[in-house]
Amino acid sequence: MGICLSTAGVCISTADDVVNDFLDRQSLFYEESKRAREHLQKKNAAANNDDYNAIHVNSILQSGLTPIYPTLPDAARKHGCRNVYDGDTLTLEDDARVRLMGIDTPELKERQPFALEAKEYTKKYCYGKDVWLTFGEIGGSENEKNKDHYGRLLAFIWVPLGDDSGSRGGTNGGKSPPRQSTSNPSQWLCINEGLVASGLAHAYSPSNSKKVHNHDKLLGLQRLARVHKRGQWETFKDYNVIVTPNGSAFHKCKNGKSTTSDCKHLSRSKNLSILSASDVYDKGMHPCRNCFG
Repeated sequence: MGICLSTAGVCISTADDVVNDFLDRQSLFYEESKRAREHLQKKNAAANNDDYNAIHVNSILQSGLTPIYPTLPDAARKHGCRNVYDGDTLTLEDDARVRLMGIDTPELKERQPFALEAKEYTKKYCYGKDVWLTFGEIGGSENEKNKDHYGRLLAFIWVPLGDDSGSRGGTNGGKSPPRQSTSNPSQWLCINEGLVASGLAHAYSPSNSKKVHNHDKLLGLQRLARVHKRGQWETFKDYNVIVTPNGSAFHKCKNGKSTTSDCKHLSRSKNLSILSASDVYDKGMHPCRNCFG
């Protein structure tokens, strides 16, 4: 009977592995060796992740789309942040609720993926600290045009980057965490843009006529996050969606290949089209909340 040398080689190699593993287990240092191997694997994985992060950051910097600025906008107003509700909503020390403009983060109530990560990002930079707000309309926080239909302020949030200089005056009657600030910051982070750059938010406009001034920049940051699979784009696989001629939202296809949909918002719509999700995201459209939750 003939013997397949290639198959025999595989069998011998497998047998060697089994024998070596058995001998390893008899060693007095097996557990220590095992822990050392696991530690090395984790270290290599972390190093690879750091390299990947560096590639993403370099791509942002080279594109000129960085969310970090050398100076604070002149119109910015300082407030203390008392609480962070989720990735795109926080509360100031005067109890005013703020909704971050131009973006939409995953919903905590619906337990959407990366909702907690988005909240932790905003909390890291804002909770218990001084933050600076700018608005889409002139007139500051007293202007009703700077509020949504829930009465929340619509704003961009800016925070200084650097070493914290410590507490800023207690807890405001037990309601607020210790305040922290930064002395003479040379860099300022726009939280709205930072969330999108990290893949923790989508660029968002409620309608085609209500786009924020940096809408194109947000789309660029979103595209880079998708290309580098950051945050919620980590497992993104393209799919077909339904769009209307003038709508700002896209809708779920019933079978992925036709304009048939169960969405109530499309019941009277005509001239529907099918596009890829990546295309509509690049156009600045957002998921229909009725279809996608």
